[in-house]
Amino acid sequence: MRAGHFFHIENANMTADDIRFEYQVIQLKPAFIGGVTDDALQAALNAAGREGWELVQILYAQNPDLGMRLVCKRAR
Repeated sequence: MRAGHFFHIENANMTADDIRFEYQVIQLKPAFIGGVTDDALQAALNAAGREGWELVQILYAQNPDLGMRLVCKRAR
């Protein structure tokens, strides 16, 4: 599991008060044989939840060897 990709989306007309959420992307690497295990996914979701992150979307490729990314958000 690799975490730490934080980003927020803004445009030229936004002020700091307009940015209500911050986002984090957590990348899960696949197991040696097969894809991401259920245990690894559950552990990543539990760890993010304890820190106040809410799952927004799961991104994955058709090829299970590429793993998946969890996109999470939390209020600022």
